[in-house]
Amino acid sequence: MAFASEEGGLIFTKEDVKQTKHLDPSTADVNISFEDAKNKLILENPEVITESVHGELIDNENFGIIWRVSSKTANGRSISAGIDASNGDLLFVYDGSKKVRGNNNINKDDALTIAEKYIQSRVSADMINEIELEDVNYKESDADGLPGTYFISYARIIRGIPSLSDGVILRVNAETGEISSYNKRWSMSGEEIALIDKEPSITDEEAIKILKEYMTSVPQIGEEKANTVKVMSSNLVWKENEDDKIHLAWWIKFVDSSFAEDEDHPASVWIDAHSGEILLIAYGRD
Repeated sequence: MAFASEEGGLIFTKEDVKQTKHLDPSTADVNISFEDAKNKLILENPEVITESVHGELIDNENFGIIWRVSSKTANGRSISAGIDASNGDLLFVYDGSKKVRGNNNINKDDALTIAEKYIQSRVSADMINEIELEDVNYKESDADGLPGTYFISYARIIRGIPSLSDGVILRVNAETGEISSYNKRWSMSGEEIALIDKEPSITDEEAIKILKEYMTSVPQIGEEKANTVKVMSSNLVWKENEDDKIHLAWWIKFVDSSFAEDEDHPASVWIDAHSGEILLIAYGRD
C-alpha cells in the first residue's frame, strides 16, 4: 500500500535518513504525561502488569512526538504502543498478549469486518470518511503450526488522491480474529496540499518517458533495459520528499527484461506530476 510501499529495492535517488530523538520529559512541551500514557496502555489492555509499564518520550520520524510505552502482561507476553504526546491518540500498538491459536477459521470477509470495527473504535468519524480500503493480503506463518495473518491496509484520501505515507495498517490473526498490531499515520498537512494543483501538468505517458531517459543515463541499467520497460500501473499520489515537502506524484510500477513475467514485486518510481522531477526510484536488479 501507499502507507508501506517504499520498502526494498536499490534506491538511486538520495534521501536523508531521519533519526529518532529522545526527549527530556521534564523540559518538553507536551500535553500528555507519562502517567496519562501509562493509563492509556492499561485501559487498552487490562492484562497489563502495571508495575512493569515503562516508557520514553521520543521525536519519531513517522509519528512526531510520542510516548513509546511497553509492558509485560499477565500471560507472560508483552505489549507496546505509541501514544501521541499532544492529544493522547493511540498511534500504534504491537500486542503479543493475544491468543495465538484458536478454533475459528477467519476468512477475508471476517478479517475485514474485524478490522473495520477496530478502526471505528479508534478514530473519529471524520478520519473514517477519509480512508479507503487499499489491500488485503493473507500470509502464512513462517513458523510451523502457527496460524497465518491478514494484513489489511487503508490509505488516507486527500482531495480524492491517496497519500503515500498516511493511512492505517492492521494485522488480524487468521484463527483467533485478534488484532495483533495496529498502525495509524496521519502526518500530511491538508493545508499544504490545498495549495497544490491536483491536476497533473504532465501525463503518465510523459512520466514514463522521463523514467526511460533516466534509466538510459544510469550505467548499471542502460538503454537496452530501458527499452524493455513494461508498466504495471501508474497512479497519482501525494508524496513527501526528504525535506517533508509534499508533491503530487506519478507512482509508476514497472518491470523490464531483468524481471520475471509474473514478478510480484516490480520496481517503482515516483515522479513529480508538475515538474517531472524524479523524487525516488526503487530498482533492485542486475
